[in-house]
Amino acid sequence: MSQVIRTAIIDDQELLLQQMKMLLELSAHGIRCTLLSTSVEGFFDQLFEEQLELDIILLDLDLRGEKSIVHLPKIKRLTKDAKVIMVTGHDNPKLLAKAVEAGADGYFVKRTDPQPDLAEVVKLTYAGGAFLEPSISANLLKAFQNRKLPHHQVNIGELSKSLNIILVKREIEVLDGLLQEKSYQEIADDNHISINTVRHYVKGLYQKIGVSSRRELIEKVVNS
Repeated sequence: MSQVIRTAIIDDQELLLQQMKMLLELSAHGIRCTLLSTSVEGFFDQLFEEQLELDIILLDLDLRGEKSIVHLPKIKRLTKDAKVIMVTGHDNPKLLAKAVEAGADGYFVKRTDPQPDLAEVVKLTYAGGAFLEPSISANLLKAFQNRKLPHHQVNIGELSKSLNIILVKREIEVLDGLLQEKSYQEIADDNHISINTVRHYVKGLYQKIGVSSRRELIEKVVNS
């Protein structure tokens, strides 16, 4: 049996989400869409609740008028090994280069008859390649050289499976702060909780994961 490509789609248009899912799953490339969301927040909610493992994430560049590039670092931190493809209706070289530098693994420009099509781009990216259009390849080649990937990355679904644990949403948010090497106060401010609440969740993480320090925690979750 061929490998299943576990795919997530984030797009603020519900109809387009369903159309993309249908086209991808009807292709001959073994693509299965396991997560659909109209927002990045909804994506993380599903990811955390179901502790999913993903291979490909299709991220719409414009979500309700907001450039989704700002969310790339967190997506890359918490979905280690998953590849992110930016999906966009325009081929602005500077904007796509900015997305690649922030961690995107490739892009797909929506057109009437795209060549290659989205399913083929998913397959190519999953296999470790990257489709580059000649008109903007020079900008993106330089951007790939300047990529700023998170120092610490973890695969939430894989972590849960390998350690046989389930992490609740707040634990993952606190863990994300620890992966960024933030102070307890910074984590508290980011998540609108008290510093004592952060300490409570850190203690719970230590117990669940079987460690006694931040250094041990990061080392264990990154290598799981």
